[in-house]
Amino acid sequence: MPKGIKGFQKGHKQLNSGKTHFQKKNVPWNKGKKCPQLAGVNNGFYNKKHTDETKMTIKFKKTGKRFRRTEKNKENSSKARIELLKKGFENPIKKGQRYEEVFGKKKAMEIKKSQSQSAIGRECSEETIEKIKKNRAKQIFPIKDSSIEVKIQNFLKVLGIEFFTHQYMKIEHGYQCDILIPSMNLVIECDGDYWHKYPIGLEKDHIRTQELIEKGFKVLRLWEFEIKEMNIDGFVSTLNGEIK
Repeated sequence: MPKGIKGFQKGHKQLNSGKTHFQKKNVPWNKGKKCPQLAGVNNGFYNKKHTDETKMTIKFKKTGKRFRRTEKNKENSSKARIELLKKGFENPIKKGQRYEEVFGKKKAMEIKKSQSQSAIGRECSEETIEKIKKNRAKQIFPIKDSSIEVKIQNFLKVLGIEFFTHQYMKIEHGYQCDILIPSMNLVIECDGDYWHKYPIGLEKDHIRTQELIEKGFKVLRLWEFEIKEMNIDGFVSTLNGEIK
């Protein structure tokens, strides 16, 4: 019988008998030895601290993000610091401090602005700003319609009137309207009482209304409290009054 099987049978008998100690012949190879003294078992690992690079590597593996600064980033940050020192911003920011605490609100804004410009390296050109505006016009804001918008949409569905939501209006102060009815050339805005400052209204809302009228659109602005109290008959009468 092979030695391995005999040893297994002996150990099995010991377990069954309730004896946990080893016989004289079966002394474990690591008896009386401490971990650092084990031959060939990670001798160099014990009593060893991680280097900064190793700590960063572990952090990268946990988070999945790379925070390591390149030589170019270091050079840019040092240049930005030199520029700040030349401008008279000599007080150093200590860990846990805010710019406002050290420099004051006005000076802190100047520092942050200069830092952002040095990081970017240049200001946005007019072409870039125009591209941003075009891309922003295609995005839908907000992602979810408010309850008052949904109520007006449901009224229009019941009446069988075709409409579009979040259409970008090409005016000087361009924006996405709440509801557009092309057949009536009508824009409906559902204004929240709080967000649109009832009963005065926001200045930009008045400007946009005027610009839409100049473009040939009719504009119907409904306040939140009006929509909540409104039924379909009241909406029809308001709609007819606006069309006339």
